[in-house]
Amino acid sequence: MKILNQLSQRERKTVVVCLGVCAAMLLWFIVLEPVVKQGQQLRSQLRQQRQKLDTLLAKEGTSEALRQKNLTQAVPMLEMPTTSEKQTQLLRDKITKQLENAGIQVKSFQFSTGVVQGPGATDEITLRCQGKCQYVSLLRFLDDLPKKSLLRRY
Repeated sequence: MKILNQLSQRERKTVVVCLGVCAAMLLWFIVLEPVVKQGQQLRSQLRQQRQKLDTLLAKEGTSEALRQKNLTQAVPMLEMPTTSEKQTQLLRDKITKQLENAGIQVKSFQFSTGVVQGPGATDEITLRCQGKCQYVSLLRFLDDLPKKSLLRRY
């Protein structure tokens, strides 16, 4: 403080004002700016999540809700009694046997696993199969699919 005592009144005011401005700048860059940026990011994420939620929870009576309801009813949902890795192996063996019993000649057979996004998210196992068969064999296979103990509709 000896240095301030040597300065004139006007110089002391200038030094104090400069120190105040420097302190305000440090406070802004170290504390306030990161908090403001994080708040903006959170608001942006919240806006995006609300948009996703609005699309998932379409109001009753809209064409989107009717389309989603019809699609949900058309696609069979199967319960998986074990983990998806074990279930995939069990499904592969069981479906291969069912395909052979139905008289379907399989050329390629592929499973892929994943997680369905959205409310009520579940594990998903997708089957891609190419082969030759008669239409009746395919219908027989699809009819027997939910009746097996490994696969249960819910």
